[in-house]
Amino acid sequence: MIRSTKLKITASIVLALLFIGSILFKSLMPSGPITDFVPNPISDKTRTDRFREENQLSPNPLKNLYFGDLHVHTSLSLDAYVGGTLANPDDAYKFARGEAIEIFGRPVKIDRPLDFSAVTDHAEGLGEIMTIQNPEEPAHNAIMPRLFRSIHEPNEPMFSELNPDIPVYLDTTRQLQLFNIAHDQAGNPNPTHPRFFRGYNTTIKAWDVILDAAEKHYDPGTFTTLAGYEWSKTSGHAHLHKNIIFRDMMVPDYPLSSFELRHEESLWNWLKEITNEGATVMAIPHNTNLAEGGAFTDRDENGNPMTSEYAQLRQDFEPLVEVTQAKGSSEVHAAFWKNDEFSGYENYSFDPPMENNYVRWALKKGLEHEDTHGVNPFKFGMIGSTDTHTATPGKVEENSNTGNNAIADFFPEARATNRWVLDQSYMVHEVVNPGGMVAVWAEENTRGYLYDALKAKECYATSGSRIQLRFFGGNGFNNKFNSNDELVKNGYTNGVPMGSDLAGDIQEAEFLIWAKKDSIGANLDRIQVVKGWHKNGKLHEKIFDVAISDGRNVADDGTVPDNGATVDLKTGAWSKDKGAKELLVIWNDPEFDPQAKAFYYVRVIEIPTASWQLWDQIRYGTKYSDRISMTVRERAWSSPIWYSPDR
Repeated sequence: MIRSTKLKITASIVLALLFIGSILFKSLMPSGPITDFVPNPISDKTRTDRFREENQLSPNPLKNLYFGDLHVHTSLSLDAYVGGTLANPDDAYKFARGEAIEIFGRPVKIDRPLDFSAVTDHAEGLGEIMTIQNPEEPAHNAIMPRLFRSIHEPNEPMFSELNPDIPVYLDTTRQLQLFNIAHDQAGNPNPTHPRFFRGYNTTIKAWDVILDAAEKHYDPGTFTTLAGYEWSKTSGHAHLHKNIIFRDMMVPDYPLSSFELRHEESLWNWLKEITNEGATVMAIPHNTNLAEGGAFTDRDENGNPMTSEYAQLRQDFEPLVEVTQAKGSSEVHAAFWKNDEFSGYENYSFDPPMENNYVRWALKKGLEHEDTHGVNPFKFGMIGSTDTHTATPGKVEENSNTGNNAIADFFPEARATNRWVLDQSYMVHEVVNPGGMVAVWAEENTRGYLYDALKAKECYATSGSRIQLRFFGGNGFNNKFNSNDELVKNGYTNGVPMGSDLAGDIQEAEFLIWAKKDSIGANLDRIQVVKGWHKNGKLHEKIFDVAISDGRNVADDGTVPDNGATVDLKTGAWSKDKGAKELLVIWNDPEFDPQAKAFYYVRVIEIPTASWQLWDQIRYGTKYSDRISMTVRERAWSSPIWYSPDR
């Protein structure tokens, strides 16, 4: 169904491709619903009997750890296609399973296969991208589809005639002119689908391609695929984007986008409707660092103050947040958390940054909303993912970076010379990173078990490193364990796992925390507990260093002495004799107040290692801005454990 073409690669293509991609969603976004379309009902798109196969597995009540990526774009995303990506959903799943695929003429392979993944192509433009790529679709030869194909086919006669001396795919100015000619909605405050859009059947066909690939690669117990897509509302610079993830193949025939559902509240209401029809589904916001204050708002879509009903709707359908990915970390920002020495990690944001874009702020604000509305709308767990636009889920290695923004950062010369499309004041190498991963503790590697564990928030985010992390809250934990199984049994017996609530009516809060290094990564520097609480109408937070490597202790001034771990800037080698392979602690909150609502989450920090920029410098002689660091502190963020005295 999807036609393949060969992209002619050149470094100078990047800016042109990115420029078109940057205006794509702004130019295609309508301001209201499309009135001539009624969503098809939920239908079971399962192609094979998977329930029988799942029932033959042997679930582990102590849970297994699975690593995956829930934010993946392929050639069915318009911005990825504009960026040169031709790999399709089938290719993405092959890659996730460890197969090599060809990207821009080069074979690319993940270092370690994933356990699960979801292709989440943008719903905005799905029908358009099918029209562009599939010769059988109506309007395939209209001007705008031909424009987009000219990016991959520089000898397209229609466009070469306009400027015969410069191929279209090299001519940034000509590309923009052609874009505006072909799409007269650019700059329109009330845009609609472009004129070449010929109905919703093309969108349904593209959706079926995504679902077919998920079914083809689902192998219960070995590799899990989750059906999903991205709902992408962009207003000005503000990114209010969410990945819609389904538990099974009870999915809508048509994936509603921000074309049809202009506001997140409308999205949640639609998710509620399809849930009533048989779907099991969640929305996962991402890049809140780029939300311009809109990610954790206390207003509904009409500008009215938050209500209990609004808060409950959000809690029901947004149990998770993607705290880190290729376009930056959304935990904290150094501009607002100056006393947090690790707050500067992947701090990309639009200028000026906004405190209320960040997850820690929202977690605290959620406690306040709970007092007001009886419901915490920001009670979410943590995940990471890549947001790859190159169909390469889980490609997070710093030492073999191929970027996640298609041709914009696939090649070292592109990473060195291109400016960042969303903010031309930054170079690409100052902004992007390889992205993160989601780790899930589940009884088996199947759709049902993984989804239910995600919904329960027994999961955590990593910056890409495969750190192992357990986090329990309760009372009466043992001090010594003869095995990891014994530790886990004790955790479940005497407490609750990450993502859960501590029982009310307790006089002390005790936590069992265990972390183990990535088997091929660097040692661990420390474990921290981040606490936030609400008392007497005020919000507070504090960071506790609860387990520290190399025999160090917290100094009187609250700091932790450096352990001397270094990175060789000539070779990329990091210290092997510093840090710990494993850290274990039972920690009691010394400032616990049984009358104050609180949350706790764990942050595990590695010793410094070489960043992808340093590896580029070593291997290719690439010169990068002085504004970036040549080292990185990989980390993991647990889902929180909450305490409320009235539970």
